[in-house]
Amino acid sequence: MKNTLFSAVLFSLGTALSTLTSAAASDPLVGTWKTIDDRTGYSLSDVVIRKNKDNQYSATIISTRSIPGASEMTLCEKCEGAQKNTPLVGLTTLTGLTANPGNNKEFAGGNLLDPKSGQHYNARARLMNNGKHLIIYSSQQGAAVGRNITWVKD
Repeated sequence: MKNTLFSAVLFSLGTALSTLTSAAASDPLVGTWKTIDDRTGYSLSDVVIRKNKDNQYSATIISTRSIPGASEMTLCEKCEGAQKNTPLVGLTTLTGLTANPGNNKEFAGGNLLDPKSGQHYNARARLMNNGKHLIIYSSQQGAAVGRNITWVKD
């Protein structure tokens, strides 16, 4: 009797964990990504992308790295308002990104914060290379050109 109850509990726990794991795996955007600086090619930070109850994605910095020969940036010194001088670790840099219903590899409607400049940019993104790369196109309101930033899935 004890073995049957124990087996049933283990089976239920295993089923619940595999369901949670497969739900996270089924959304290729959710997870940890390395950010790559588009100007130097160096990895500057690791971010974690999460999806909220409104099906919007956000990215928060979980660790930072310095570029060789440059001083390490630990605070968002050029940010404005409540984000001014906040630590980079824990800073949310991407908000409001939503999936394109017609194409599950494209996302739009986001807002990207560049901690180096403190500037906010409109952002859209596209998954490439079987979901291993996220190309984020960011531009300021009304600008004809923008930047492509690459994030690599961990």
